[in-house]
Amino acid sequence: MNWTIKNLVAGFGLSLFSALPAYADGVDQIFKADGTFIDEIEIVGDVVMDSGETLALLEMRAQEMKFFVDPDAVYVTLYDENPILTENKEFYGFWVSTRPPGASEWPDCGYNVVDDQGTAYDAHGTLVWTNTDIAPNGYSLAYSIDLGTCQTRQLPWGYSLAAIQMSPDAGVPHGDVPDQNSYKVTDSNGAEYYVEAADGGAILTSVEFREIAVPMADAAQSTEIFFEQDVLNMYADCSTGSMHYGYGTWSWANGGFLVNFDSVSFSFPRMDAPPENGGACRM
Repeated sequence: MNWTIKNLVAGFGLSLFSALPAYADGVDQIFKADGTFIDEIEIVGDVVMDSGETLALLEMRAQEMKFFVDPDAVYVTLYDENPILTENKEFYGFWVSTRPPGASEWPDCGYNVVDDQGTAYDAHGTLVWTNTDIAPNGYSLAYSIDLGTCQTRQLPWGYSLAAIQMSPDAGVPHGDVPDQNSYKVTDSNGAEYYVEAADGGAILTSVEFREIAVPMADAAQSTEIFFEQDVLNMYADCSTGSMHYGYGTWSWANGGFLVNFDSVSFSFPRMDAPPENGGACRM
């Protein structure tokens, strides 16, 4: 199955009841539930299937991902009683990695799509896009994006800036998204992590998506697999935290530093530990 791209229809109206993109100028910031910045998402154009069905194409350039979804998900009539918002209607689509063939760790679902440049990519999974509210500014939407991989079910993955700001249960996004390319550390397996200092501690976010195996508390001692960026929190008191691994400790020596959890350990040889805590946590 191949899909092709047509030009994005121009001339969106600006009245209160017009159908507008889900974010100003077609660009929004996407965060994890804890407020960790993932990337910017941008509307690229409309997808026309051979059958005539149309989807919207969006892209995250730093993540090297493209998203294809029902246009009604991203061109929303902005009024409070819109059923798309009041009923939290789910819109389905799929996503691809824009890395060259063989360079992605994502599974191949057995069909491809052709992007706006005429390049074919293997499809890697499905997505569910859900709009939930209009931001107080009147033109930004709160929405979530759940991702699945081929035959696996969709799981919570990303949230719009408005969704993070409006939800009392979500993390607060960093007020000034840093230039994450300015500082990286590399673990003993060659995996790179962005570093962001925070209140005497640090947040390490893997540059690449990873296969994360999380032990489940059941009699079968099974594991659940996630494909996403890994986030490791290093606190000033030498403790660590992770959405998937729970809590642990970290320590440093002249030869590098370690981040330890019960189920997994991360070693960063010849790297300085990023937290600024006066040299505490020495091995």
